Amino acid sequence: MKKATDLKQEFDVTVTSATEGDQTSSLSNYNNTESIIRSHKLPRKLKWKIDLMIMPFFMITYFLQFLDKTLLNYAGIMGIKKHLHGNDFSNLGTIFYVSYIATEPFAAYIIQKVPAGKFLGFNIACWGIVVACHAATTSYAGLMIVRVLLGIFEAPVAPCLIIISSKWWTKPEQSRRTFFWYSQTGYAKFVGSVMSFGFQHVHNTSIASWQIMFMFMGILTFIVGILTFLLLPDNPLHCKFLKDDEKHDVIEHIKENQTGFEDRTYKFYQVKEMLLEPESWIMFFIIIFATTDGGGLNTFSSQIMKSFGFSSEISSLVQLPLGLVSILSTFFCCYVPSYTGERALWMAIVTVPTILGAGLYIGLPNTNKVGKLFGVYLLDFNGAFIASVYAWNAANTSGYTKKNARNAMTLIAFCIGNLIGPQIFQSKDAPDYIPAKIILVVFLACSFVGSILLRFVVIRENKRRDVLTADYTEEEKNKDVLMLDLTDRENLNFRYSY
Repeated sequence: MKKATDLKQEFDVTVTSATEGDQTSSLSNYNNTESIIRSHKLPRKLKWKIDLMIMPFFMITYFLQFLDKTLLNYAGIMGIKKHLHGNDFSNLGTIFYVSYIATEPFAAYIIQKVPAGKFLGFNIACWGIVVACHAATTSYAGLMIVRVLLGIFEAPVAPCLIIISSKWWTKPEQSRRTFFWYSQTGYAKFVGSVMSFGFQHVHNTSIASWQIMFMFMGILTFIVGILTFLLLPDNPLHCKFLKDDEKHDVIEHIKENQTGFEDRTYKFYQVKEMLLEPESWIMFFIIIFATTDGGGLNTFSSQIMKSFGFSSEISSLVQLPLGLVSILSTFFCCYVPSYTGERALWMAIVTVPTILGAGLYIGLPNTNKVGKLFGVYLLDFNGAFIASVYAWNAANTSGYTKKNARNAMTLIAFCIGNLIGPQIFQSKDAPDYIPAKIILVVFLACSFVGSILLRFVVIRENKRRDVLTADYTEEEKNKDVLMLDLTDRENLNFRYSY
């Protein structure tokens, strides 16, 4: 291990070189003349102004993203499966995430090169068109094509939201706002269930009810995409709704993050640094283990409900509580940790009711429909796990290229989990899907252990940094690195949230 004095010298050299190379003229206009960070709270009125300007776009975007990609779940009990055979339906759920994975690295690169808000709006509009196109095809090949395109255009959404958030709010504020936009998955489940129920009562039309549902949602999503492209600000500096003094206040406010601001130069060494960190790979496998149940549940929940003996219409309605479970789990994953500071611990905690739900679903006899149904509801408690990872990434990653790379790695792991999910529900195992249930329990237990391990690794790293910077002066501990594209490894003053 290097001596503290050696690392201190390296840090000083890094700061000096970064200042010379990464500083932008637009940001320097708002830079504080002081070289150290001081606490700067935003006026309450300005906080509300920013929230009302940005959060509606975040919330409606994530609402539509989740609802649009899970429309296939509702269409499964509305007649689309009569055009499919064997594992065709599972494959439609899988191919979406294959294209998602393939797109994610390219999306991460593009996000760094173009305004994130504009890129987000473009992709929303494009996936709206693709959703509407679902209604134009009933063949397996045609549905595979539109699912591939949907995965391509939805892939950049979460990374865009995370990157934009880091330019407006402090770490605790980002976590709380992640709760508000990610909890829209719960509201999407409410709306999706009711919408499916309603459209199943549409008869005497030349096209099927599921086709009408896809067309309606596609048009709505396209309109939202155009509005997002035109109105969502990328960062405080380019925001037309803020005065110059308000822009200055926001810049000063987010300096405490120690995560930098923005840099258009793609730095491959930051990607390498991220790939060599043990935390990256621990988190990667935790996400895979934790999201496998969501991959199966989001695609097969309607079929699971129907297997309990409910009609197609009632199968839609009994999914309503899944929305409430998603909102509650997001609250515990994102909102509570913003005050307690414990992120990894809550990641572990939310897997407990999920494991219990899997146990009920597996262990209870088919005659106990109420108990098995309750088990399915508890399974969805883990649905917000990825939201806690989004908040973790925003709080614990510095360096603009590294942020985008870590978000891409997160979404790739998320997709792998969701790829595995539908595939473990094989048609030959219907209606009980016993092998799938056993795999879910094992994976959830692994995610619990992984979360505890991650917490241990991060606490150990923070203690190591405390020792290395023990002889720093107050000024050295509070260096203003907002305009520098330092990674969390390069900035010894950075402390990880756990």
